[in-house]
Amino acid sequence: MPAVRRRLGPEERRQQLVQLGVDIIKERPFDRLLVDEVIAAAHISKGLLFHYFPSKRDYQVAVVRAAADELVSLLQPDPSLPVLDQLRHGIDAYISYIEGNPASYNAIVRGAGSDEALLALFEDTRDEIVQLITGEITPDPSPLLRLALRGWIASVEESSFLWLRDHPCSREALIELLFQAALQLLPLVADAADVE
Repeated sequence: MPAVRRRLGPEERRQQLVQLGVDIIKERPFDRLLVDEVIAAAHISKGLLFHYFPSKRDYQVAVVRAAADELVSLLQPDPSLPVLDQLRHGIDAYISYIEGNPASYNAIVRGAGSDEALLALFEDTRDEIVQLITGEITPDPSPLLRLALRGWIASVEESSFLWLRDHPCSREALIELLFQAALQLLPLVADAADVE
C-alpha cells in the first residue's frame, strides 16, 4: 500500500523546504544548492517553491539563516555552569558544529561574497554570538567589550577554518588556544576601559 502523503500547511511547507536546503548545505558547498533537487525531494512543483520564496536567492538566504540559527542555538550557555565553563563549552560546541557541518559553516561565515542579504545575515550571526557571550558577563556591555569580542570571534572563525583544512593540532589544543585567547582578551578590555 503506498504511503499517504499529508498536505502540509503553509508554515510547515516553508519549514520543510528550508530544512531540505539546510540538509543539502551540510553535505556540500552552498553554491551547489540546487533548487531542482529540493523540489524533487519535497515532491512539489517549482511554482510552489517560488510561492514561498520570491526568488532562488531568497530561498538561499532563508536556508543560510536557518543554518546560522542552528549554530547559534547550539551555543546557548548553560546558566548552571560557572562563566568560564560556559565559555569552554561554547567553544567546544562551535568546533563540534564545524566538524559535523563544514559546508554549512562555510556558507554561514564565508558564503556571503558581495550579496547584501547574506552579508547582513553574517553580521547578525556574529552579533548574536557576541550577545550570548556578553549576556553572561554583563547586562550592559561596553562598546569596547563588543569590539573586542567581535575581533575574537573573527579569530575563532579563521582559526577554525585553518584547523578544519589542515588539522595542525588536536581538537583539544584548538579549544584550549581559543579559550586562552579569550581569557587574555578580557583583562585587556578592562585596562583599555580605564584609559578611555
